[in-house]
This record gives sequence, C-alpha cells and structure tokens, in this order.
Amino acid sequence: MSLDQSFDSTESNKDLPQKAEPYIPHSGLMCVVDHLIEVGEKSAATMAVVVQDSPFAGQDGTVDETIFIEMVGQTIAAGNGFKMSEEERRNQQGFLIGIKNLRIQRPPLVGENLLIKASKSAEFAGFIIIEGSVKCGSDVLANGEIKVFQKIVEESSQ
Repeated sequence: MSLDQSFDSTESNKDLPQKAEPYIPHSGLMCVVDHLIEVGEKSAATMAVVVQDSPFAGQDGTVDETIFIEMVGQTIAAGNGFKMSEEERRNQQGFLIGIKNLRIQRPPLVGENLLIKASKSAEFAGFIIIEGSVKCGSDVLANGEIKVFQKIVEESSQ
C-alpha cells in the first residue's frame, strides 16, 4: 500500500488545518512541523517551513537531513495527539528506536514549503513502524521508515 492510498480521512478533518505544536511533545525550535492538515485512523499529514534559526539549519541556508526523521515522527505524533485529550497527550512518550530504508534525494532548504505524510504500517505492544515521506512541490525529498516505541507514563502525585 502506498502512503497516498493509506489516508482514510475522518470526520475530524473539518477542524483542520491547525497548528501542530499543541498536539506534540515538542515545542519552540524543536517543533519542526507547522500545521496539521490531515488526520486518518493510522495516518497524518503536516506542512512545514524550516526557519533559519532552526537547530537543523546551517548559516548557508542548507538543512541537516536528520530533520526528515524528526518531521515524520512529529507528523504521526500530531495526528495521534489530535485525537487525544490534553491529559492523554501529557501521558504519552515516544522514543525513536530505528530507521530503515531512508532514501534521501536532497536536503530541504530554509524557507521551502514542505508536505510531510506519515502512516503507521504496523503496531504491536507499543512498537510502531511508520512509513513517511517529505515533499517539496512534486519532488520527493526523502522517504522511508522509522520505528518508535510509545508508552504511557503515569503522573506521580506528590
């Protein structure tokens, strides 16, 4: 199944686009996706523009390719977070545990409009395989899989 075929839009998409930051555990400059634009049962899409003061941006306007991994992870996190309450989002933690078949055509440049799509292709006992792609216009900049472990943490009462 291709990433484009995996989108099964839900009724909640009528509330989109929205800022992605409230739905993910990242904030400030570490939030590398700007707007959540589509959410499906196991998929999400975001838009992003890398800013010059991003920790991934070089002085020459180039962007470190590791941002692709973060963009795919934050996209699926934003889609998940959109469907959760604020309390549920606070109790979620995710950890990158692997990268597979990451194909990079070229790094993004500061200021380019990027479309990020991510879809869960497998999930078992907190382990999730996510297929993702990053596009600039019709050009695919990168695509591949990341593997994450997600767990729920209990807030301790003190």
